[in-house]
Amino acid sequence: MPVDFNHLTEEEQRNFEFLRERRLAQLAALLIEERGLSFNDAFHALYNSDTYEKLNDPRSGLYIQSARYIYSYLENELNAKKR
Repeated sequence: MPVDFNHLTEEEQRNFEFLRERRLAQLAALLIEERGLSFNDAFHALYNSDTYEKLNDPRSGLYIQSARYIYSYLENELNAKKR
């Protein structure tokens, strides 16, 4: 999903991209650590989640939340998909 930067300044775009990438790495690390997933499986689960879609939307503000906070949503989403 392409990110819509139309409403952001260049500095805001850079900040968003930096924080989003940092959160993605942190979320993948949490999936590896807490769920025992491989590197590839962690990123596959992350990139195929609704949480990832929200994290890619700067308007959601999710990217400025802590990794643990975002992980709680991702974990709930992944658990719901198991059922």
